[in-house]
Amino acid sequence: MPYYVPAYDTEAVYPWWEHPTGSYSQVVSYEGEALRECLAGVRAVAEVHLKLQAPATFFLVGELVRHAAGELRALLDQPLFDIQCHSYTHATLTEIADDAAALRHELADSKALIEDTFARPVIGLTTPAAFTRGLLGLKLVLEVVVDAGYRYVRSVGRGPFETVPAPLTQPFWYTDEGYPDLLELGLHAWHDNALTGQPAYCHWPPTLPWGYPTHAAQSAEEVYQAYAPGIDYITEHQLLTYIPCFHPWSVYRVSREARQIQLLLNHARRVMTLASCSDVYAQTRAVRSLASEHPPAAIAQPEPLPAAR
Repeated sequence: MPYYVPAYDTEAVYPWWEHPTGSYSQVVSYEGEALRECLAGVRAVAEVHLKLQAPATFFLVGELVRHAAGELRALLDQPLFDIQCHSYTHATLTEIADDAAALRHELADSKALIEDTFARPVIGLTTPAAFTRGLLGLKLVLEVVVDAGYRYVRSVGRGPFETVPAPLTQPFWYTDEGYPDLLELGLHAWHDNALTGQPAYCHWPPTLPWGYPTHAAQSAEEVYQAYAPGIDYITEHQLLTYIPCFHPWSVYRVSREARQIQLLLNHARRVMTLASCSDVYAQTRAVRSLASEHPPAAIAQPEPLPAAR
C-alpha cells in the first residue's frame, strides 16, 4: 500500500510578502508575537495528529529550537512524532553551496542542537525552499550532508525552473552522485504557503495530473481540495509516496484548528498507510528496490534556460 507521509517544515512565521520591504531577512523572527504564533501552529498540528494517532515528521529549524527548546519538547517529544532537521537559519543551500563552513553550520550544527535538545538521533534533512533537481550536482553540499550523518533528504520539491507546484517525483538513491546510501524522499504538490497566498512562480502547463485551483486557497476546505486529488492519484497508480509540503505557521493562518490537516489525514488513512519520513526510509532501506537507483530523467540533467523572446 502507498504511504501518505505528513511532514512539516517547522520554522519562524515570515509573511515577508506583507512587509513593505518584501524582505524575508527583515521579517523573520523567533521572538515575541511571531514566536508565539509559530508555536501555536505547531501545537495545532500536533494536537490533530495526537487526536487521530497519526504519525508525523517535524523538520525543525535550529534557530527555532535555540529560542524555544522547552516549548518544542513539551509539544513534540512524543513517540508518535519523528523529529528531524530543516537547517539552522533556513538558508538557501544553493546560495552557500561552495562555502564549507556555512554548510557545516546549517547542516551539522543544527543536527547536533536538535539531537541534544530531544535526545534522539537526527537522520533526515529537509532543505529550505527545495529545488527542481534536489541536491543533484551539488558536490560539496552532498559531502557535508553525508559527513554530518544524514541518511535521507527532502530536497526535490519544485517544478521546472524552480516553480511550484512540485511533480510527484518518487524516492531515489543518490547512487549516481557517489552516495548510494543517501535516499531522496522528495516532496509533492504545493508548498502550502504558496497555495494560500505567498507569491511564487507557477509552471504552465500544469505539472500535476489534476491541474491547478482557480485561486489561492482561503479556507481549510480549499486547502484540502487542492491536495486531496494526490491521495487518489498515488493510490490508483500504486506509487510509493505522497509527501505534501506544509508549514505549521501557514496551516495555523488558514485554520486555528488545523482542520485541513485533519481532513487530509482522514481521507488518506482510508486508502494509504500513514507513515513518518523515517518510517519510509527504514522500509526503503530494508527493501532497496522500492526506490530507484537513479533520479528520473526529467530532473537528471540541468534544464536549459528558456529562449529569450
